[in-house]
Amino acid sequence: MYIGIDLGTTGCKTVLFDGDGRALCEYNKEYELIFKGTFVEQDANDWWRLVLDGMKHVVSESGISDIRGISVSTQGISFVPVDKDGNTLYNAISWLDMRAERECEELIERFGHKTVFDITGKHCLCDYSLPKIRWFTDNCKNVLEDTWKILFPLDYLNLKLCGNAVTDYTIAGGSMLYDIHNKEWHKELLDFAGITEDILPKVLPMGSDIGALLPAVSEEVGITGECRVYLGGQDQKLAAIGAGIGGDVCTVSFGTATAISRLADRFEFDKNSSVTLFRFDDEKYIREVALMTTGAALRWLTRTLYGGISYREMDTLAAESEPGANGVKFKCDLSVGGVISGITLSTKASDIVYALYEGVAEDIAAAVSQLGGASCLKVFGGGAKSEIWCSIVSRVCNIPVEILSIPETASLGAAILASNGAIAPAAVKKVLTDF
Repeated sequence: MYIGIDLGTTGCKTVLFDGDGRALCEYNKEYELIFKGTFVEQDANDWWRLVLDGMKHVVSESGISDIRGISVSTQGISFVPVDKDGNTLYNAISWLDMRAERECEELIERFGHKTVFDITGKHCLCDYSLPKIRWFTDNCKNVLEDTWKILFPLDYLNLKLCGNAVTDYTIAGGSMLYDIHNKEWHKELLDFAGITEDILPKVLPMGSDIGALLPAVSEEVGITGECRVYLGGQDQKLAAIGAGIGGDVCTVSFGTATAISRLADRFEFDKNSSVTLFRFDDEKYIREVALMTTGAALRWLTRTLYGGISYREMDTLAAESEPGANGVKFKCDLSVGGVISGITLSTKASDIVYALYEGVAEDIAAAVSQLGGASCLKVFGGGAKSEIWCSIVSRVCNIPVEILSIPETASLGAAILASNGAIAPAAVKKVLTDF
């Protein structure tokens, strides 16, 4: 038996899987973001509390205590300073936090966009850890003096689970401090951040055995026998593993936001491209395009214009329209300002819903094209529950869409790593070829 843990931005899911990848028991609990003006933080102690609660729940509810392996999928980019005992010294600074705009501008002035991308695979944005760590070292010197490690969610939880602060290539790569080609923390970027390598976690490939579950943790959650902890990774990447990424397949994590991913040998800088590049394992990279408001745009539409009707009712409405949405267009990135156009006196409510579905599908098609195309799209997440939306994606992309049997695959990806690859990726529930 194996436990896959998925710590997201606002919630933690823990799932107990058997050796065939069947989910036997699960726990899912949300937690809060902390807003301080324009700052966005979290209490990292909540991360650990929910992981403990989740493990206790699945062991107790299932009656199964002989757990062979555990692995963790986490949000990336956020970080927390801890002392030598692993106690947090400051709230975790969330990836959603935008406090470091000035530091990001200084980064660009010093290195330039292309140099940063060539080293890290990331475009210079203040979302990433580097500018915010620079802000932290400049503004929290008293905390920095007591800091033993600056940890990301994955390595913080690994420290709590097995006593080893170890992260993987995908989490390290999201920091914008990591040389993804030479697989090492980059000295000049560390200098800019105001830190040295020893304050950051050790980096190993996903799936590495990083130690035994600590006896005190085993006792608290009810696990008997020796349980090993295997190195997980960033949630979208583990979701791609759970979905069966490989070859010329693109995975589509279709939720509040959407991430489209494809394995690659390398990718060159293009200032006009939204593609980011991560080291995936010792041989491969993974390319990714993030769409910020997909399911979030639908939620906005249901609540603002349609009186809070259900997503199923939105699907029913969409089915009453047709390709082209009778001339209505919906640009769906509401994080920067969406646009609904082409509305006339003959426009129906169904046309606006269909236009949203079609607008997101067009954004996915553009992302797939930037990633080099695909033979099929493996779709999972909340959006995979809408067959009409997935059908529109298939038509617009002109690519078969495979809807997976498990909508949320990050926990499964973690369990695959915890089983040392014995568990297979999610099965395909349905194939749509609407073109």
